[in-house]
Amino acid sequence: EEFAPKSLMQQITIDAILVALWYTFSISISVYNKWMFSRSHDKGLDFHFPLFTTSIHMVVQFALASLVLYVMPQFRPRAEEEYSEVGGEATRNSKSLMTKWFYFGRITPCGTATALDIGLGNFSLRFISLTFYTMCKSSVLGFVLINAFLFRLEKPTWRLCAIILVMTAGVVMMVAGETAFNAAGFALVMTASFCSGFRWSLTQLLLLRHSATSNPFSSILFLTPVMFVALLSLALAIEGPSDVFYGLKALASARGGLLTFGLILFPGFLAFMMVSAEFALLQRTSVVTLSVCGIFKEVLTISAAGLIFGDDLSPINVSGLIVTMFAIAAYNYVKYLGMTQ
Repeated sequence: EEFAPKSLMQQITIDAILVALWYTFSISISVYNKWMFSRSHDKGLDFHFPLFTTSIHMVVQFALASLVLYVMPQFRPRAEEEYSEVGGEATRNSKSLMTKWFYFGRITPCGTATALDIGLGNFSLRFISLTFYTMCKSSVLGFVLINAFLFRLEKPTWRLCAIILVMTAGVVMMVAGETAFNAAGFALVMTASFCSGFRWSLTQLLLLRHSATSNPFSSILFLTPVMFVALLSLALAIEGPSDVFYGLKALASARGGLLTFGLILFPGFLAFMMVSAEFALLQRTSVVTLSVCGIFKEVLTISAAGLIFGDDLSPINVSGLIVTMFAIAAYNYVKYLGMTQ
């Protein structure tokens, strides 16, 4: 019993460190992407190719996931085994871990939706502030619920419908209070938010409880090739191969080849570390705890955007953000009640 308080303090300390790491990597990648893809208050690299750059991040994450799975075999997905009786004796047959049907029928739709979520979100940062981006992305929960209703993953209740309505009101208030409103940026970030909600439903339907995607490292290994192809295809169609080439050439001339290489690869490392910290935290706590921590992370991101980029917040912006955060907190409370009953 003497060691109980010490053990509890140790657990709290480790959880606090993981939360701090998750916040650090998540906020860092948001700030970095805004700095890289636009120029706000004379701050930023203003590199015009977010889709191409994000596709390269997928290569980095694939390489890091491969390294983790090589060094730490406990995270390697294992093939499912079947037993059959032949001649009165039980024989063990290993099922293929990854089939063509599973890859193209399940992995590909999830990877494409995830690529659109990340790619369009990064693209929107060329047109809108990091503060407005963060506020709009806080509406993801509403899209998660709507898609969950459509795919019958969640049963519609008056509480959940009320949460969606309150969240919608919050987003409308945030948009109404945006002094530097940009329609293209808003359309991109809301499409990214919809894709985020859609991919969560697809993940639950297609990938949940499958050994090939049993942890984030194996998921990254299988999903990132699809995401790379989807993002690179968009980049070639929208940004143009010649423009990307001359953009990289101009950046290398201004910053040097080695630094350009690092500038493009670095966010891929940040994203991988963020996912790793999130996974470690989820293993030690719960989804509800992570969601509550996520609310505070949004507030910190907006604070960082104000300090670094000088983003302004109007009273209506703040009111809309509070309404949206209230809806997220209410959802977590409803889920908590459901888990305890």
